[in-house]
Amino acid sequence: MVILSPAKVNLGLWVLKKRLDGYHDIFTLYHKVSLFDVVHIREGRFSVSTNLSIPMEKNLVYRALLLMSQVLGRLPDVEVFIEKSIPLGSGLGGGSSNVATALVGVNELLGRPLSDSQLKQIAAQVSSDAPFFLGGPSAIGQGRGDVLNEIDLPKMVFTIVCPNVEASSSRVYSALRSEWLTESPDKDKILSCLRRGDLGGLYNALERPACELYPEIGEVLRYLRALGIDARLSGSGACVFYLGEPFEKLQVACTLRGWRLYRVESYGV
Repeated sequence: MVILSPAKVNLGLWVLKKRLDGYHDIFTLYHKVSLFDVVHIREGRFSVSTNLSIPMEKNLVYRALLLMSQVLGRLPDVEVFIEKSIPLGSGLGGGSSNVATALVGVNELLGRPLSDSQLKQIAAQVSSDAPFFLGGPSAIGQGRGDVLNEIDLPKMVFTIVCPNVEASSSRVYSALRSEWLTESPDKDKILSCLRRGDLGGLYNALERPACELYPEIGEVLRYLRALGIDARLSGSGACVFYLGEPFEKLQVACTLRGWRLYRVESYGV
């Protein structure tokens, strides 16, 4: 079994408050895009591996399948291999997508012993973003990001620029200052702008702490904004995106600076 595992961009991300469990309440707009890891699943001795030699015990998919085994009462007899193309520490949700994709694939291979609700519960224990990848192409995420309401958005083209750095979500959230917390945004106003192809009403509260911790992110944002491009950080970084096609000057700049450049489209729309 071979399954595509898509990336996402956070079109906007507002951090509302610190929770008692140590996480934050957020309001975010998730959107799947056409950048993929590939998950291979087959019957065999239980294992999880990748082309990047990520230790199995540190792989989110391994953690998810261990939780799955607790519900099943046994380890599933499956070999999972993940071809990673989505950059690590990018804010594009590769690990979370892998979790959702592997859970669905393994459950299918075993004859669907677990319900969609059970898969969502397992995914949420491993990653706040993972439940999104079990659903449709776009959703509003609230709570830790795992309380989801699917939304309809038009097909869009994005350019993603990824500096040569891996951002840690936990470090970025830890660096978030109280004065950067916000109220919930006007959902209807934001969706209206997005449906017109306008990112102007969007905001990412994690941009400032991410740029403080990882100056390379700030360099990308400053470069794009100096060219008049309305660029945004995805998630906690490190990737930056804008709505529209790449252009020659940017391609040259990325080559000179060692930034990775991706042209992607909405996925599943």
